[in-house]
Amino acid sequence: MKKLYDETHPYSDTDRRRTLWYLLEPADGIGFLFGRMEDFGVSFLVPGDYEPLAQSILSAMLASRLDAAAQGVSETHFIFYTDRRDGDAMGDQVRFTIMTRLKSNEVSCELMYSDFLFASAHDELVKVNSTILDVLEAGMF
Repeated sequence: MKKLYDETHPYSDTDRRRTLWYLLEPADGIGFLFGRMEDFGVSFLVPGDYEPLAQSILSAMLASRLDAAAQGVSETHFIFYTDRRDGDAMGDQVRFTIMTRLKSNEVSCELMYSDFLFASAHDELVKVNSTILDVLEAGMF
């Protein structure tokens, strides 16, 4: 996993928000996101790989707490880019991205994906999101 950016911005005297951007890479052991693109089907979603993905995200989030930049931050946003892009109905390419937020003792997770993945693999995407949330909630607090 490669850290791309790390920025903290004050929104008020008591509201400092930090955002970290990462690029997930094949060497991270989550190769299912880097499989061959398919015209039909989404076999890249392999349930046994959801936990390693979630653990990679948890590791990055835990490590970020050790940075000096984490002091006095009211919330932290994490953006995990992948190189995976899928086409949508308009002909655009949508990057598969995982976004998490840590605020107080609460984590949230959002996935960005194409309309193709929404239509063909929504149930699996819900499982990916749930696995990430379960791992983060168990590991962060």
